[in-house]
Amino acid sequence: MALPSRFSLYRPFTQNFLVGCILLCLPGIYTALTGLGAGGGQPSSADVANKTNALLYGLLALVALFGGTILNMLRPKLSLAIGSLGYPCYVGGLWYYDRTGNAWFALLAGAMLGITGGFLWTAAAYVQFSYAQEKDKGLYISTQWILRSIGAIVGSSISLGLSVGQTSPVGVSTPVYVAFIAIHTSAVLIALLLIVDPGRVVRRDGTHIAVFGEARLWPEVKGTLAVMLDRRYLFTAPAQLVCEMALALVSSVNSRYFNLRTRSVNNFAYQATQAFVPAVLVLVLDSKYIRSRRTRGLVGIAGMGTVAVGASAGLIGWLQVHRVDALRTPAGADWSDAEWPGLFVCYVLFGAVYAGYQMCVEYTLSATTNDPAVLARVAGMFKFYSAFGMMVSFVMAGEGVSFLGQITLQLV
Repeated sequence: MALPSRFSLYRPFTQNFLVGCILLCLPGIYTALTGLGAGGGQPSSADVANKTNALLYGLLALVALFGGTILNMLRPKLSLAIGSLGYPCYVGGLWYYDRTGNAWFALLAGAMLGITGGFLWTAAAYVQFSYAQEKDKGLYISTQWILRSIGAIVGSSISLGLSVGQTSPVGVSTPVYVAFIAIHTSAVLIALLLIVDPGRVVRRDGTHIAVFGEARLWPEVKGTLAVMLDRRYLFTAPAQLVCEMALALVSSVNSRYFNLRTRSVNNFAYQATQAFVPAVLVLVLDSKYIRSRRTRGLVGIAGMGTVAVGASAGLIGWLQVHRVDALRTPAGADWSDAEWPGLFVCYVLFGAVYAGYQMCVEYTLSATTNDPAVLARVAGMFKFYSAFGMMVSFVMAGEGVSFLGQITLQLV
């Protein structure tokens, strides 16, 4: 039987690239929308956004905890298709709230996205972890990150183009919501039409990369618990927990202090940075000149840790100087105001941390085993911790914890 061509649908890299395209259409656009402060046109916007996101990430963490079990039973195609359904509903919920002030649909859609998102994220992480050969782990992870960031750049560009003349502190415009929903829905088609079963994915030498055995519920549950209690993963739990927490914080600061067009340009720079950083990190994580995988990982972590400390210190100083925690209503500041450059620099640095820090953690986790069934459980565990951290971040915001308190906790 003839082997698939280099760019065949059945190649590991092609499948990873297609999963990256799904992320481009879904969380990439979602991240752009979150960074804009979607739903921000109502007096109660911040409170509703915090409640919706706390519910979303709480359910996401719960589903992701057993996401590996679900993935081993459903396989990537169906998991990705189901995982794609929540995003357009979520954007629709924010749109409805932004225009009517009624929060029920936003909360319901947030719950739906939390449940379906567990399917999506576990499947995406599984593909990047298990489809790559050892020498290409960083490449596969960075490919998904870059494509996801391109989606966020597209979303940010759409919003920036439509809001560049808007100087008042209003919510996201209707054309932005419509464009984002249309992009979200295309991901379902990609999953159903182009994602293939892992058993049909073939490397260039003709070997199959992942063959699932028959998955049964109780053995899968026990396997998930074994992964969660493994000392290697418990040691990395704090790093997994804080992976995404900065997004909630800087998005809240952006929404509290700036008008729509300034939020849009901040958000664009944040997303553009995320497309650049993974391309640089892959040169370190897959370097042929650093033989030890452990050393490569430590170099990446050290670099991103330095950037994280610098970004956090800068944000703490900016928050203290401008007394943002004392504001009771959005300030509506513009990019022409003196307050903007300092926060803009911090925002770009946090964009680098958001992508680079997670990429280093994912690289470390992917190197712990080559068993596809175990990697599926590891993928679910990673999303459990990161989603739980995001839930904590939004709960703190909802309970009135100051921005300074939040950034101090994350830094520690």
